[in-house]
Amino acid sequence: MVDLTAPFHMGVVVSDLAEAMEFYSAGAGLTWHSPQSLDVDLLVEGRTVKTNVRFTYSVTGPVQVELVTGPVGSVWDPRSDAGTYHMGYWTADLRGDLATLTAAGWTVRFSGTGPDGGPAGFAYLIGPDRQQIELVDVIVKAAFANWYAGGDFAV
Repeated sequence: MVDLTAPFHMGVVVSDLAEAMEFYSAGAGLTWHSPQSLDVDLLVEGRTVKTNVRFTYSVTGPVQVELVTGPVGSVWDPRSDAGTYHMGYWTADLRGDLATLTAAGWTVRFSGTGPDGGPAGFAYLIGPDRQQIELVDVIVKAAFANWYAGGDFAV
């Protein structure tokens, strides 16, 4: 079960990643890991959608700030969802937690796509009052560790 009292990041959708990094650095003293750009396959309403996502995370925590942006029309389009977007949580059982949360009234908005076409890697859920969370599979912790050590985020 997901512990909603223990997020590891807060996601903020921004229109310009470099400008947002400067803004949060100047105002809050945050420093950033190197910006990343990934082409991803998403599962959105039962169909696979290809898109790009650009993001970075603050270096410090305990709850890191994620700045994220995507192209026009994507799930990370800043024209439709700019601002504080979601809280992110680790999960050791992505599909099990998705089943538990959807049974409790959450709706899966989109997710990464696995080899079998089902959810994999991460998933965004939305609650009845439009609150949004992201579940991130612990399997991608190695990609985060590589990125934090100066490499690229490679899953």
